[in-house]
Amino acid sequence: MDTSNRGSAHIYLIASRDYLVTCDICDAIIDYDPSAEISVQQGHKVALSVLDGYQRIAVAFVEAGTELVARLKIDRRVQSRGGRLVLMGSMAENELDARSPRLRWPVLARPVSTRMILAHLPPRNHGAGNQTGFPGLVF
Repeated sequence: MDTSNRGSAHIYLIASRDYLVTCDICDAIIDYDPSAEISVQQGHKVALSVLDGYQRIAVAFVEAGTELVARLKIDRRVQSRGGRLVLMGSMAENELDARSPRLRWPVLARPVSTRMILAHLPPRNHGAGNQTGFPGLVF
């Protein structure tokens, strides 16, 4: 799989095992930015290897809590590509509910709405897009 950034399309990574939330995020991104490229991965190791193949990324939605982020250095890997990390899933939601002082990243908490997802996306770049005008959805 060629994960080098093509053109100037925004790149999004979704690392989640929650099918419905993943579909909601994908739908919101494509509706907002039809030229976006989205990589959906279920496992963290695969997601991080895919992430390492990109030179830049807009947002990484990752099902993880603070401990996992620190252990895998997910935040550093996303930030080094100019991206923003958004946590989701039970571990992140539990930390959010407990107002954990260790939680340093935004959390996409269920139930997820389109408005909540859009709040984490970068401003639209009307000049961005791939050559075909079709969104890139990579599984």
